Amino acid sequence: MKHLRPHPASHCPLLVISRSDGRSSVAAAAYASRSRMTDHRTGLIFNYRNVPGLLHEGLVGWKSSAEELWNAAEKSEVRSNARVARELRPALPAELPHNEQIRLVHGFACWLRDSFGVAVHYVTHAPRFFDEEWGKALWKNRGTEVGEQDYFTALKDPTKSNINFHAHIRFTTREVERDSGVFGEKTRVLDARDTGAACVLLMRQEWENRTNAALKRCGSSARIDLRSYADQAAAGDAPEGLEPQRHEGPKTAAIKRKRRQAKAAPAGARQRDRATVRSRNEALWQAWDLKRARQREEARRSGESQHIANKREAERRQEATAHADRIRSADTDEAIRAAVEQSHSVESTRAGCGWAQAISDAMAGRGPFAEGFENDETIDPENCNLPHAPEPEPIMRPVAVKRRSPRQRTRG
Repeated sequence: MKHLRPHPASHCPLLVISRSDGRSSVAAAAYASRSRMTDHRTGLIFNYRNVPGLLHEGLVGWKSSAEELWNAAEKSEVRSNARVARELRPALPAELPHNEQIRLVHGFACWLRDSFGVAVHYVTHAPRFFDEEWGKALWKNRGTEVGEQDYFTALKDPTKSNINFHAHIRFTTREVERDSGVFGEKTRVLDARDTGAACVLLMRQEWENRTNAALKRCGSSARIDLRSYADQAAAGDAPEGLEPQRHEGPKTAAIKRKRRQAKAAPAGARQRDRATVRSRNEALWQAWDLKRARQREEARRSGESQHIANKREAERRQEATAHADRIRSADTDEAIRAAVEQSHSVESTRAGCGWAQAISDAMAGRGPFAEGFENDETIDPENCNLPHAPEPEPIMRPVAVKRRSPRQRTRG
């Protein structure tokens, strides 16, 4: 079985917006939200209304507008080198529908607010089209139902866009009182040397868990992994020696687009370096796949695979028996319900109340390990194809509708 390569959306950097770098949180918010904002501290106006690509925008922990939020954040800081905002810029898996992407980002923003007491401003951005003029035409025509469908279809076409769905999740560096909107103390837990790294790791783990849960909920087998190559190799999930590629920022991406449009311009040194790293990593993956296949075959011949499978099956049966005994020994309804909740080995696939079925099975001595149970079949866990539930039929079948522009009367 070929090992799955890291998902392209396994990317979630944390950035800091600081005055020492000449940056403004108002300017960054205006660009991300494709809007017009005025920075009250400097008097500068930032207008990005004509820039395409905004898919969704939201605020969590703040009752007014985004412009007022970031002006308040700027006003709360007095130092010339103050940090005024932090920003997570995660990639969004293209396998997720648009509404699931929004649900994922909004839920994570709520978790940030509840965990650190900050106000959060988030946006989701569309991928860039290789043909920018054609992409702008699609963007302008998305006002109709047909135009919107054409736009989102083109966004997920790898021949037309880079499929780089991503989010900008920007949050304050101070705690914000939810009802009054008053800025409080700095979030020192994110700045301190002894806790800052752990908090960043916690954010990345939370994003990874939520993203993979969303992918599973949508029936996709894709998963992201935000661990470093070194950590993946130490866990046995990747070959040793993989090199991370340098991330392409907006300036480098713009240069690549211009070269692509020119068609005759040679690749730059950085682009050649990225191609070299890609080919070297792919060679390591292929060698690792062959090595794992050889090890599996040797384990199969020696009987080690069967021994491990039998051991795990015995542990599963023992755990299921303990859960059933715990349900039978419960003497109150609350104790029975708690025992069923804690028993992840007792499941009901029959129609009706799952609680009643699980309790009935436990009382009668019927467990998930009864004779003829489907998990008694001997399988190869490395190479088996797991069954998948059939795709549900759409509630409404898509219908192509031709829309004609209204007739225009002309004078003779």
